[in-house]
Amino acid sequence: MLRPASILFWLALTTAATPIGRIATPAPKKSVAVLYFDNYTGKSDYDPLGRGIASMMISDLSAVQEIQLVERERMQDLIKEVDQQGTKYFDSTTAVKVGRMVGAQYIVVGAFAALNPQMRIDTRVVRVETGEIVKTAQVSGDEDKFFDLEQKLANKLIDGLGVALSPDGQQRLANQQKANRIDAVSTLLGFSRALALYDRGDFVGAGKQMVPVLQASPNSLLLRETQAEMKRRATASATDKAKEKLKSGIGGLIKRPPISQLF
Repeated sequence: MLRPASILFWLALTTAATPIGRIATPAPKKSVAVLYFDNYTGKSDYDPLGRGIASMMISDLSAVQEIQLVERERMQDLIKEVDQQGTKYFDSTTAVKVGRMVGAQYIVVGAFAALNPQMRIDTRVVRVETGEIVKTAQVSGDEDKFFDLEQKLANKLIDGLGVALSPDGQQRLANQQKANRIDAVSTLLGFSRALALYDRGDFVGAGKQMVPVLQASPNSLLLRETQAEMKRRATASATDKAKEKLKSGIGGLIKRPPISQLF
């Protein structure tokens, strides 16, 4: 029979040896970049659509706490370089190159095809360090039910990144998707064209393009926030131009020779 002192000593040893009560160190977040999706429809009018699909995926994945996303604007210069070279984002070599330059562990690439009335989206998750394709996924369905396609695609990408969502995590993702809901590909295409104008610095044109888009999906948080940012950038740009014009005018007055020298 153990004495009281012996029992206390034994409890101290077993408590120290067990992880119960310890604060678990959270796993580091996985750094992920999402490239624009390539247009395989054969119709150049749909080229901007890849921006919109990527933006929706970025918005979805931002609700997953285990993932650290590379911001879209941070990748813009690299994307412009890829566009100039004429290479496809879906190409794994291109994906790895961009992923290394932005410091991402994983990069998501995709392509869309077969519009009117069915849409198909193919995706790959590439491990940047090795160039290995760790996940391929495909979703297809009615183009007027893009919300359903988006949900399926996000779930497959998260699985490919090796993330197991808790019930709370699944609810956060569902809430994010519902808040950003876009049902028709035609609405997403209008949004994508606005993004293309924005990326070229045409903030006023981008804002105008967003008007019918928001009329089609007035409750989409992503669309409302995007339009607000476009308006902000348009206002700031107009202010900067006005200041520059005023500065140039003042500079011209200062450099003007004295009146006595004009006659």
